[in-house]
Amino acid sequence: MARDRPHPHARFSLVPHSERAKATLRHPANAHRLSNISDDPHSIPTYALDVGFHIGSESRYTLATIGRSGDIVVEGADISRIQCSFEVPELNQDEVMLQDRSSLHNTQFHGETAVSFEPGRIPRRVVIDPSINLLLGFGGAGCDSYLFRIVWHDRLEVNVPKLISFREDNPRLARTVVDEDPTTMTPSDRATRLHIPASENLQPIRYSTRRKLGRGAFGEVYSVINIDTGKLLAVKKVKRPDARDHHGCMMLQREIDALTAISHKHIIEYLQAELEEEHVLIFMEHKTGNVEQLIRQNMFVKKPALVETLLHEMLQALDYLSYNGIIHRDVKPANILFDPVSHPGEEERFTYKLADFGIVNIASQARTCVGTDIYRAPEVKPDAPQTTKVDIWSLFVTVACALDAGGFQGKRKLTQKSTIEAIQAAANTTMLQHLRPMAEIDPNQRASAADILTWFFRGVGRTTPSGANGTPGPGPGGMFQGPAKG
Repeated sequence: MARDRPHPHARFSLVPHSERAKATLRHPANAHRLSNISDDPHSIPTYALDVGFHIGSESRYTLATIGRSGDIVVEGADISRIQCSFEVPELNQDEVMLQDRSSLHNTQFHGETAVSFEPGRIPRRVVIDPSINLLLGFGGAGCDSYLFRIVWHDRLEVNVPKLISFREDNPRLARTVVDEDPTTMTPSDRATRLHIPASENLQPIRYSTRRKLGRGAFGEVYSVINIDTGKLLAVKKVKRPDARDHHGCMMLQREIDALTAISHKHIIEYLQAELEEEHVLIFMEHKTGNVEQLIRQNMFVKKPALVETLLHEMLQALDYLSYNGIIHRDVKPANILFDPVSHPGEEERFTYKLADFGIVNIASQARTCVGTDIYRAPEVKPDAPQTTKVDIWSLFVTVACALDAGGFQGKRKLTQKSTIEAIQAAANTTMLQHLRPMAEIDPNQRASAADILTWFFRGVGRTTPSGANGTPGPGPGGMFQGPAKG
């Protein structure tokens, strides 16, 4: 007997839109999948097949299979034993993908929202969501013998990782991944998308926008899903400068060139750039959030030891840039991204990557006045020469802000003079006085990233050849354990 409403764990339901599809509702094997998706109890019921984690499917990441031997049974000589399946990407469990597993490759999407499978990609799969791929068809020469409309349900209360874990703990509800058809395993797309020197020969990334992450230097940044892989990406959307705007073209080209040329574990990973009619799209790896968000949560004030990793990893990134003669020029909390690396029940830990190279410059050429005011080094003035030391100043200010050293966050910083005074006061606190060489007003006296790595981190992570700067210090040893205010 059909449920009077969709199952609470159903992500979506399949509403038949062809005669053969309607016949699936009457198949005895599908009876327990049926529900009425109509919101009006007084209207004629609209019956559909529920798809979600309540189905005991073949693997813990499979919502349901469709086919002659599927979780949802459909019949016909033109239908494979497993025609297609709805999968949750292991590394991005908020998304759902449809995978064509038919021997004839006769599964397809139809209608205005259709985004077809990328030609030549194995396995054949594509993201589905409430805005794309809403009419599923399979069977027959036109892939339309069976037609189903996908109706999504608002299931904000569903905890997907918990449901997947429940399947792992209850093997009777799902076979293991070992039992899965090899074609359904999820290969990484790093080999075809990452570490590329140029993007002229790559296919455009097909994506669906999830949300706006914020504004970067000269562009807006969005969280998007790669429709063909299910992987979450970040894309910076920059208005395409007019060909006569030489400065705008130069700035954009400089950012793309910098991202293409650099590769470091603590610098955001560039995927590729694409030209649209009015915009340039710069695709990058996606991260959980930025340090500015952690500062707003008082994360570092509550747990000062977390700053040690932040400082160490950003020094490694800046030393790498310095060794390659590159100035970032906009180091600040919003441009340092993080991912959590701790497991449930463990003390919170994060790893960091430097992002947003919109105003990057070659050290020998940098003379313009750019950057975010309170993080800007004193020597950054119009037509004044700059070195990679400007980034060291900005990183120190980031650390001072994170720890609220000497009440830094609450101090008025309306002028360059008052800002520098607040920074110098932070550098004189008990917690940060050992990092005072990073906050020297004279850049010639200011420590380099390699210096600090050598003095406090025994040179671990240096790109600059060892022995080029100073002698090793005592190592970090809980350098941020004390109070931040004094």
